[in-house]
Amino acid sequence: MANFAYGYVSPVTRDGVESALSLLTIVFADGRFRTLFCLVFGAALVIQYKAHNKGVDNLFVIKSRLCVLGVFGVLHGYLLWPGDILLNYALSGLLALLWLDAKHRLLSVALLTVLPVILLVILSILVSEPGFDRSSAEYATLLSSLPVSYAELLSENISHFNMMIILIPLATLWNTLGLMLLGMELYERGWFSGKAFVSGKMMWAWWWGSVLASLLIWSNNETILGQMLETLNWLAAIPMALCYLILMQAIHQLWPKLGQVLAIVGRYSLSLYLLQSMVGILVFHFLFPATRVSFTRVEYFGFFLALTLLQVILAILLDRAKKTGPAEYLLKRCVQRLSHM
Repeated sequence: MANFAYGYVSPVTRDGVESALSLLTIVFADGRFRTLFCLVFGAALVIQYKAHNKGVDNLFVIKSRLCVLGVFGVLHGYLLWPGDILLNYALSGLLALLWLDAKHRLLSVALLTVLPVILLVILSILVSEPGFDRSSAEYATLLSSLPVSYAELLSENISHFNMMIILIPLATLWNTLGLMLLGMELYERGWFSGKAFVSGKMMWAWWWGSVLASLLIWSNNETILGQMLETLNWLAAIPMALCYLILMQAIHQLWPKLGQVLAIVGRYSLSLYLLQSMVGILVFHFLFPATRVSFTRVEYFGFFLALTLLQVILAILLDRAKKTGPAEYLLKRCVQRLSHM
């Protein structure tokens, strides 16, 4: 959130902690949670469809919810953070509804997850950008162009989010759709209730493949090869996300109280996601703009942990007070209005 255009720019000298956090981020975080959320989102569509009577009315409610979510995404992308995921989720979810009653989805999953990656690899070859660090002239130019007022931030957001909207139908929409279809298929086959979709040995092989691919990307992250491999990280994220699903099931069984906390956070996920953007923009652009220059991975990681803890505490307090999250409340009211039109 400190810098959308170029992301994190490495310092000139990197210590062991910086390098270790970089490696851990690529192996366990980059694209992993996005993939996990897409899988869960796809499963949730099936659950919503089956929880109520199948039919036109139920589909209308689901479609209405997705349309309102898309509007939230557009407002979020333009007003706060152009890296919004809500619009992409909404559009992909609307397309995923076409597969609700499909018997076989795995071929569609394979095509939709792999083909966009191939396209982006080709684009990365055609349009390669040289890497730079904090001592370069490019970084100095970047610092001089950072917004210092909300008007400047809004202008920058409009430009960046317009580019994101163009990119959605080119690649990210289809990859996200493929992941949602995989989530739907996993739910239908009982993965979310503990049934094995593949053997344990196969799962371990996929996990090690994901780790090795991430290590290859990390070791070449400042080369043209690394830029090409970075897109392949979308595929490497899938086995790790599946492992996270297994881990969440284990947590729910072994530590039910911790599993309950995760469920509570999930109920307020939309409000917490928007809060995360508001806090990030407020801190990095208005309260402490100098952090955009001074923060390293260590400080960003500390900020992430503090913000995550704040979000968990807030979700628990809202749950104990039996309050609906503001974004969830607004989403529900908008869907109700659409249903009565």
